[in-house]
Amino acid sequence: MLTKSNLINVILDQREELKNSTNIVERELKFKLTVSPRSNAVLVKGLRRCGKSTLLKQFMETNFGENFYYFNFDDDRVFGFTSDNFQLLYESMIEIYGDLQNFFLDEIQNVKGWELFINRMLRIGKKVYITGSNANLLSKEIGTHLTGRHIDMELFPFSFKEFLTSFALNVPDKDQLTTIEKGKFVEKFNQYLINGGMPEYVISGNKSTINQLVPDIIQRDIINRYSIRKTSEFKSLIIFLIENISNEISFRSISRSLNISSETTVRKYTEYISDTYLIFLLERYTKKIKTISINPKKVYCVDNGLITANSLENKGRLIENLVAVYLRRNELRIYYYKSKDSKEVDFVIPDLRVGIQVCYELNNENEKREFRGLIRAAIDLSLEKLFIITNYQEEIRVVNGYKILIIPCWKFMLFNVFL
Repeated sequence: MLTKSNLINVILDQREELKNSTNIVERELKFKLTVSPRSNAVLVKGLRRCGKSTLLKQFMETNFGENFYYFNFDDDRVFGFTSDNFQLLYESMIEIYGDLQNFFLDEIQNVKGWELFINRMLRIGKKVYITGSNANLLSKEIGTHLTGRHIDMELFPFSFKEFLTSFALNVPDKDQLTTIEKGKFVEKFNQYLINGGMPEYVISGNKSTINQLVPDIIQRDIINRYSIRKTSEFKSLIIFLIENISNEISFRSISRSLNISSETTVRKYTEYISDTYLIFLLERYTKKIKTISINPKKVYCVDNGLITANSLENKGRLIENLVAVYLRRNELRIYYYKSKDSKEVDFVIPDLRVGIQVCYELNNENEKREFRGLIRAAIDLSLEKLFIITNYQEEIRVVNGYKILIIPCWKFMLFNVFL
């Protein structure tokens, strides 16, 4: 049973932990966060351990100094915390810090009914900032009691620019890039391609932090939460998805390959995994809405380090995954495209009339295929900007009257080529 004395001890301990936590990389998303109007809660969503707490710590300290309440619900000392305990928590915070206006609440989705307390705080004029790492639980609860009263933001692991910042490397204007700087960026990109950008791993270099993350997500955020009984079956699916990053998948074929009872089960399991922000699925572009749900999807992972830790290294797939995450981070509506004669484009952005192929190395064996896919998509979808993203090659080619910019991935991500 939670008592006020217990809660006060936890509140004080957690505040000290937050104060002492590493804070060396200023997150880009911080500059998109604004001091919320009193009628709205700000919700930062994302993968477990991607830096949500650090981001909000940076924001809160910049805007409010020490004048905010903090509580982390992902703490074994408050296991069993229920919505009935929120009033006791509030009273405990007032007893320690006095009456403050700002709340910072971490991993709040662990408490069923949390949205009722948030709603009450908003009604009395408090500013509320919360983090969460389960999209399904958050959306259900927000949709019921906080409709129109929340601002959602998704945080990803370090971008390449943030990755460079962690090594004290600043990014100059692209026209002022020196040969030495370019060499450093290429070297760091090769690390980023393999190791990814999970903050704790980047900063500490401790491989156990990245190796243990997927097993922790599987057990804590999915198997325990949804009471999955066939755990080996579920684990085989999550590894299958990670091993097939950038490939087309269908729930029916996965069901057959892994001997899972039904297509519906595979779909349900995949939604559970997506809800943790570990993976995301990309739809095939089509103007026929009815076919979207039955078309194969492509699967991507939110961080390359998690792919490397759980599958064999494939640099071609890793570089495509980086591009997918980059586009997703920039809140673009992206799809992949396959024409009637099976010519493919890795990414199309209809809103910007952009087509993107990703090819680790463009050579005599693959360039015709890459060009034909882009030209077909340009014709079919009226695309105007065409790119091939590579590991190191850079040039401009004109094919059938279409200009195609071939650009290294590191430069594409650093300088926002078409944004």
